Amino acid sequence: MQLRAAKIKKREITLIEIMIVMFLIALITGVIAYNYRGTLEEGKAFKTKAAIEKIETILSLEIANSPEKKENISTEWKSTIEKSPLVHDPKALTKDGWGEEYQVSVDPGSDNIVVTSKKFDEYKKSHQSLFKN
Repeated sequence: MQLRAAKIKKREITLIEIMIVMFLIALITGVIAYNYRGTLEEGKAFKTKAAIEKIETILSLEIANSPEKKENISTEWKSTIEKSPLVHDPKALTKDGWGEEYQVSVDPGSDNIVVTSKKFDEYKKSHQSLFKN
């Protein structure tokens, strides 16, 4: 009979405890999201840097095979990339990590192909420690 008298007391969660848990979850999610955003930008920059190097190489090879194409390379570079057997996905290679098209020109002093991206240049300025070349 004493068992009935000693009822087990239920402990309920208070509103303050729930609010503290929600605050901690929001704080952790915010930190993860902030770090993830930076990682996405680094990925876009890495993709752009690799694509610039690949485009410069492909166009330099094309000019080495056909020097007369040098005059029109800044306007016809996309068709050259699309026809190249070295490119798996030409449409993806014509745009940088941020989805904007590259600017291609020939350096008049050295006759080298110069491929640039506005967003990548902005990223390099704000993250100079990552890109030292």
